[in-house]
Amino acid sequence: MITTEADMSGRPMRTVVIGSNGRLGCELLAAFRDHGEVIGLARADMDLSDPESINRVLGGLEYDRVLISAALTAVDYCESNSDEAYAVNAEAPRIIAEISKKKGAHVTYVSTDFVFDGTQTGPYSEYDQANPISVYGASKLRGEEHVMNTDRANLVVRVSWVFGPGRPAFPEWIIGQALEKSDLFLPGDKIASPSSSRDLARMIKLLVTGREGEPASDIFHLCNTGICTWRDWGQFCLEEAIEAGVPLKAREIKPNLVSDVAAFIAKRPLNSALATSKYEAWTGVKPPSWQESLSSHLYKSPLLNESRELACG
Repeated sequence: MITTEADMSGRPMRTVVIGSNGRLGCELLAAFRDHGEVIGLARADMDLSDPESINRVLGGLEYDRVLISAALTAVDYCESNSDEAYAVNAEAPRIIAEISKKKGAHVTYVSTDFVFDGTQTGPYSEYDQANPISVYGASKLRGEEHVMNTDRANLVVRVSWVFGPGRPAFPEWIIGQALEKSDLFLPGDKIASPSSSRDLARMIKLLVTGREGEPASDIFHLCNTGICTWRDWGQFCLEEAIEAGVPLKAREIKPNLVSDVAAFIAKRPLNSALATSKYEAWTGVKPPSWQESLSSHLYKSPLLNESRELACG
């Protein structure tokens, strides 16, 4: 039997997911369906670059919590379009937080590992100093500050290297590249923690639904456990594809450096691995490894399923 949360009046709790057609947003919609009413807002419903649109849409809604999973995430585009990046990633969350405070609603803002400069040895905790080196990272950090300064009861979650169902992400891209090219290169000097959108939604749900009805506040780092280089992440994807019988042209990825990628405009932090010990202490739950979650994701992917079926005759 499915149970739903209710507010003091007995009305089911109402959750708004902003960015509901995105990879993480879709998973958040699914995760919160058994916790009251869920309202999804996509770009067609509300333009985050337009304050008037935000005020019109959210001002007319009654809700108890809002999850901001939408953002301008194209790192190099942000570098060349800083005004738009700050409008979407910083000013929009500020407006949403201010509207939500008037309604007594809790805000969860999904941020990024790119708020760090990447010079630290070892994974970053929530207590390490943020020092972004790109417009994208700086705009997201400003968004964090706006959300938390508006109400200290709000929540910021930082995520990294997100993959999952829906639109193709890095795993699908690198397998596609290996189908077409014999030689592949990926940086071996950049490390982070891959994160399943499905696992992230579950983690966010645990924080937001809270302990004894009280949602978490402050900043939390969320990702799957384990750290890898960009090259090793890609190699794992290829090995899963090979095991599924996908006829790859490239079976091994050669390491290069981030500085070798001529297409990059913005700087990338070489180390943006996140520590999840704060989340684990608060929830008592340890996230699954990135290898386990990525293997499960790829096993269900259409590309690998088609190859598996062909191999079985």
